[in-house]
Amino acid sequence: MDSTFLGVLAGFGIKLNQAGASDQRGIELLNANARVTELLENLGALHLFKTTSGALPLPDGIKACTPESINPSHEEITRTSLEAHQTLMSVNPENVARFKDVTQFLAEDLKTLEKGV
Repeated sequence: MDSTFLGVLAGFGIKLNQAGASDQRGIELLNANARVTELLENLGALHLFKTTSGALPLPDGIKACTPESINPSHEEITRTSLEAHQTLMSVNPENVARFKDVTQFLAEDLKTLEKGV
């Protein structure tokens, strides 16, 4: 599951960088723990992010909020996971060997789910 989350995060990082975000690393990871930082580094995706430590600075008048919970379908989870792993494979060629079997399994599972079997 870590690789799925990091793949989705890397996908956002790539999109922001392609869109010409003012900071070359458009996503800032605040207080990322060593495990997350190490995983991003091992997956060759750390360069997509700016990492900082400290308190969360919010603009004046903005309050922190808790996002609403959602209940995605098995098909949505599978599709997101497949896309995330494909993103990690595109970010770093070394990830192809790591995730080849996973992406194959997810692609086959997604085809089955889309057929409604």
